[in-house]
Amino acid sequence: MPSDIANQIVKQIFGDEKAKAIDSVNDALNSAAYNAVQARKLEFAKSMGFELDQTAQGAADEIDLPDGTDTEPTEVDIDGRKPEDPPADEVEQPTAEQEPEEQTDETDI
Repeated sequence: MPSDIANQIVKQIFGDEKAKAIDSVNDALNSAAYNAVQARKLEFAKSMGFELDQTAQGAADEIDLPDGTDTEPTEVDIDGRKPEDPPADEVEQPTAEQEPEEQTDETDI
């Protein structure tokens, strides 16, 4: 028997709500991945002789990170240059002054 999320995804696909179906699939995959990681943590802790509540993993999962990694990414303005190119305000402009070349007579030996 299919799960509720599978029924929801099928209804969204056939109901012309493709974007919502993709979001539902992503949510289901994220949930399954999280559950798999949690199960692996428990298995690892038990193999090392610990119970999961003895490892303080629950407390670590609840901590808000001070560096702000839980925030949404910020938009960055790009000026259209390559990373190896200097910014436009730092580019040296060539000067019009050129030193005259010394005339040599190539026939002299």
